[in-house]
Amino acid sequence: MTKAIDQMMEQAVERGIFPSSSLLVGREGEIIFEKHYGKARSGTCFDIASLTKPIATATLAMQFAQEGLLKLTDTVYQWLGGARLPAHREMMVAYLLSHASGLPAWKPYYRELPTTCVGTKEGKDHIVQACLKEPVVFKPGTQCVYSDLGFIILGEILEQAGSASLDVLFQNRIAKTLGLKDTFFIRNAESTVHSPQSIVQKKRFAPTEDCPWRKKVVCGEVHDQNAYAMGGVAGHAGLFSTTTDLHAYISHQFTQLRTLNFELRTPSTYVLGWDTPTFGQSSSGSYFSPHSIGHLGYTGCSMWIDLDKNFWVVLLTNRIHPSSTNEKIKAFRPKIHNLIWKELNA
Repeated sequence: MTKAIDQMMEQAVERGIFPSSSLLVGREGEIIFEKHYGKARSGTCFDIASLTKPIATATLAMQFAQEGLLKLTDTVYQWLGGARLPAHREMMVAYLLSHASGLPAWKPYYRELPTTCVGTKEGKDHIVQACLKEPVVFKPGTQCVYSDLGFIILGEILEQAGSASLDVLFQNRIAKTLGLKDTFFIRNAESTVHSPQSIVQKKRFAPTEDCPWRKKVVCGEVHDQNAYAMGGVAGHAGLFSTTTDLHAYISHQFTQLRTLNFELRTPSTYVLGWDTPTFGQSSSGSYFSPHSIGHLGYTGCSMWIDLDKNFWVVLLTNRIHPSSTNEKIKAFRPKIHNLIWKELNA
C-alpha cells in the first residue's frame, strides 16, 4: 500500500522538489506511516517556519485564554505600551490569531537594523515597535490577510501575559508537558540570551537557504530573517521539530483541537491560528473534510489534520535548500495528500 507513496516521494527528491523530507501519517493517535527521504534520517530536525504560529503561539494563546491570563477579546492597545494607533483599540487577540488584524503580510524590518543590533534585545524591540507603527491596510475584523506582523505582536503579548520569553513559555508549557524532545526554538549566536546547549547539541538539522543576507547556508538556526534579527525567537517563526514530535503534539492536543470554534473565523479561512481547506485549491488536496485544520511553512513544511476522520499528515521538507526560488512543492503538496488518502485512508 505504501509503495506508491515511496515512489512519489523518491521522485520528488530526484526532480528537485526538495533535497530532504520526512513524512508521517497518523490515525487515531497511531503512526500508520513514517519514512525519511533524501538526506533526512530519523531525528532530523527541520525548521518548521510558520508552523510555529499554531504549534507555539496559538497553543499558548488558547492556554492563556482558558486560564484567564488574557481574553480573546483583549486588544493590542490594552497590552502593549507602544500600541497607540486608533486601530490598536479594535485589534483583538482573536483577530491576530485569525489574520484579520488589518496588518500587512510582511515587511523586511531586518534590513533596517545595524549589524550590531541583529539578534539583540534592541533588534527585537525595534521590530516589535516597527510592527506597532505599521498602518493597517483594512479595518480590523473585516478582511483576511495572512500576516507575520500580527503574530509578532501576538508573541509580544504572550510574553507580557506569561512573564517569560516565548521560548521559555513554549518549553515549559508545551514541550515538557507533551514530551516533545526535538521541538524547540534556537537563539542565534548574536543573541544576548543563548539556548540551553542540552536542547541543540548532537541534533541533526536539515539545511535551508544559501542566504544572501547572511552570506552562508543556514543550518541549525532560524531561516526567517525577521525572526533571526529578533534573536531566533518570535511569534511567527523559529521552531524546529521532527515528524515524530509533531505527531505527539497532534495526538495529545487532538481533543482540544476538536473544540475549536469554526464560527470564530470572522471573514478569514483561519480558525484561531489554524488554516482550513479552501475548496478546490487547498494544499491538503481533495479529500480532507471541511472540518479539517492545517498550516504551511515557508521552508516547505506542512501539516493537515482531519478532525472528523481523526487522520493527519505531517510533511517536513527543506524545499528552500539551497534557493528559496524553488516553488515546485506547491503543485506537489495536493498530489501527495491525495495519494496518501487513497492508499492509507480509503
